[in-house]
Amino acid sequence: NVAFDFPVCFTRDLFDVANPVLRDTLARREADKRHRAVVVLDANVAAANPGLLAAIGRYFAHHGAALELAADPVLVPGGEQAKNDLQHVLDVVELTSRYGIDRHSYLIVIGGGAVLDMASFAAAIAHRSVRVVRVPTTVLSQDDSGVGVKNGINLFGKKNYVGTFMAPFAVLNDSAFLDTLEHRDKIA
Repeated sequence: NVAFDFPVCFTRDLFDVANPVLRDTLARREADKRHRAVVVLDANVAAANPGLLAAIGRYFAHHGAALELAADPVLVPGGEQAKNDLQHVLDVVELTSRYGIDRHSYLIVIGGGAVLDMASFAAAIAHRSVRVVRVPTTVLSQDDSGVGVKNGINLFGKKNYVGTFMAPFAVLNDSAFLDTLEHRDKIA
């Protein structure tokens, strides 16, 4: 029997410099440390939120005493495309290696369920588990892949054929991302 313990927070405008949720979440176990992170961002979310990349940079700069953004956010394809190509997983694993993201650092994943699944799988196999903070951007991903402990990718034409089980370090739900969804996707 394995117990999982991770916060699930609800907020608005996660990357507003006045919002302490992300900073406090990363520092919840080691308050006196400067926490390194890289961000993997769903390209569809970036397109729907044109100021998001700049806001992420401002947030980390403003909270520089507690946080360090190790690299510019990396865009990955959204939807099932993220899970259909093993290269996306390898790119995220390589990102953790290149920027020294280890078990004491964070991979922050912002996107829909497929992106959360793919990047969380990459985090699970890098350094035998890099801490993952999931920021789901759809109603479905807030209910499913955001809080779930499963992750994986499609391989050999089979859905979720390769994967692991790994609890996230935290799940941060930002209601502002839901504003960009079509009405039918908001009520799902």
